[in-house]
Amino acid sequence: MKNFPKWLLALAGTGLLPVLVCPLFLFGLQPFGTSDSGFVRLLLYVLTQLLWIVPALFFFLSLELYDRCFVIPSVFVAVLALLITIADACLIFS
Repeated sequence: MKNFPKWLLALAGTGLLPVLVCPLFLFGLQPFGTSDSGFVRLLLYVLTQLLWIVPALFFFLSLELYDRCFVIPSVFVAVLALLITIADACLIFS
């Protein structure tokens, strides 16, 4: 972790916050509603799981991009992870 600046770790680290609330997404939180169709319920479940998986993946992707000297795309991916984390918080607390 010494290879990365602290500002990037702080920015990208916000993408790991949804992992702390993943039990809510795994076992009951349905931010997109429910459906009578089993297939639609499956798709909504997968979409709900992506709300916490994608920011965690973006954390590692942003650090990998920075390590490969792609600073601007790294910051962009970290900001996307932050925006998804904010959207997660809005869905949980609304």
